[in-house]
Amino acid sequence: MKHYILLLILFSQIFCFAQAEEAVLNDHTGISVQSSFRIMGVIDLRTEKDYSSEVKFRTLNHEGGMKVSVLEVLKKDSYQGQKGMWLYVLLTSPIWVDNGDWIEKYRKFLIFLPDDMPVFDFEE
Repeated sequence: MKHYILLLILFSQIFCFAQAEEAVLNDHTGISVQSSFRIMGVIDLRTEKDYSSEVKFRTLNHEGGMKVSVLEVLKKDSYQGQKGMWLYVLLTSPIWVDNGDWIEKYRKFLIFLPDDMPVFDFEE
């Protein structure tokens, strides 16, 4: 009987962890170097750390999102009529982009993160 109760407690804990909500960050002031998160939505990816450089890729808006780790927080700015911040990031999971290319993880990109775009699975 004791083993049955322990097993029941173990399964209830596993169920609680499975039901836990992911950390969503709407206020980007908490983003700093080494923060990691997942971005849902369409993001322009620049391979050069230059704000005026050509956009090389554009992410797809799909359920997996784009997982990144922040290498540098560059500046607050406006881009295409939106306020936000420029980040230099390391891709921590591979992604498909709009031209059909598969981008492997560990590539570095300059991105603009709009203030109104929430980030998911946030870790400082």
